Amino acid sequence: MSLLSLGMTGCLKDNAYEDHEIQSNRPIDGQPSVIELKVSANNLTRFVTLAFANSTKDTVVNLVPVTLATNGAAGEDINVTVGLRPSLVTDYNTGNGTAYDVPTPSMFSLVNNGVVTIPKGSNVGYLQIKMVPADFIGHDWAIGFVINSIDKSSYTISGNLSTAVVAVATKNQYDGLYDAAGFFVHPTVPRAFGFESQKVKTYNANTVTKALGDLGDATPINITVNADNTVTITPGPGASGSTALVGNYLDPTRPAYNNTYNPATKTFMLSYGYPMPTPTRTITEKVVYVGVR
Repeated sequence: MSLLSLGMTGCLKDNAYEDHEIQSNRPIDGQPSVIELKVSANNLTRFVTLAFANSTKDTVVNLVPVTLATNGAAGEDINVTVGLRPSLVTDYNTGNGTAYDVPTPSMFSLVNNGVVTIPKGSNVGYLQIKMVPADFIGHDWAIGFVINSIDKSSYTISGNLSTAVVAVATKNQYDGLYDAAGFFVHPTVPRAFGFESQKVKTYNANTVTKALGDLGDATPINITVNADNTVTITPGPGASGSTALVGNYLDPTRPAYNNTYNPATKTFMLSYGYPMPTPTRTITEKVVYVGVR
C-alpha cells in the first residue's frame, strides 16, 4: 500500500462580504444559494491523507468537495463546472515558501470535463480526477482549481471559497514521522543523538530519505527496504563530499543495529558509515514510526 496525500487549502479573497457571498455573512434563509469548494467543515484550510494502492493503473479519486452552502439540501440537480488554474499553485508557493510543481496534463484528467453534479436531496458533489498513483510518487505536486460556472442562475459562486489548491503526493508505506535515537562515532566529536517526529520521506516505491544521523536534512541518506526486509543505505539526493560515499556498515560492537526493517513494529535498525570502504565515521540508530507526516 501507499498513501496519496491530499493537502487542500481554500484560496480567499476579501471583496464579497457585502454581497452576502461569504459564509459568515449569509442570511439564515439560505439566500443567495452559494456554491463553494469547501475543503474544511470548520475553517478555511486543512490537510487530509487518504490511503491508496501504489498502482500503475488508472484510478478515479474524489478530490474536492463542491458544496451548496445552505441549511437545506438541494431541491434539484445542480451542475457546477470546475476548471484548472495553475497560477494558484504559483501564488501558494510564493505566499508559503513551498515549491510544489504542477503536474503535466498527461498525468491526470478531470472526470466529466470538470462538471460536478450536486444531486437533488444532497449538499455536496465531488470533483473527480483520473490519475495513475505511481506517476505522483516521490515528488511534491499541486493542482489549482476554480469554479467557472453553475448551470442555474439562482445559485451564486462563492466570493471567498471559489478556488482551491490541492497538494498531491503518493507516499510509500515507509513514509512518515519517526523517533530516532543513536550514536555517532566521530574522530573528534563522538556523540549520542535523538529526535522526535523526524521526517522520513518517500523517494521511490521502496526507498525513503532521511537525515544522516544528526547532520540535518541537507545531508540525506536513502534507505531501501529489500524483499527480505534487510535495508540498503546509499547517499541521498544532493549528497556531496565524503557523505556521498555513505553505505552499509555493520558495527561489531553494536550487533542489534543490523540494517533491517521490522514491518510489525515499523522500526528500522540502522548501521552505516562514511567514507567507504573503511569508515572513519559510523552511525548506529533505531528509527521507530510514530505517525503520518
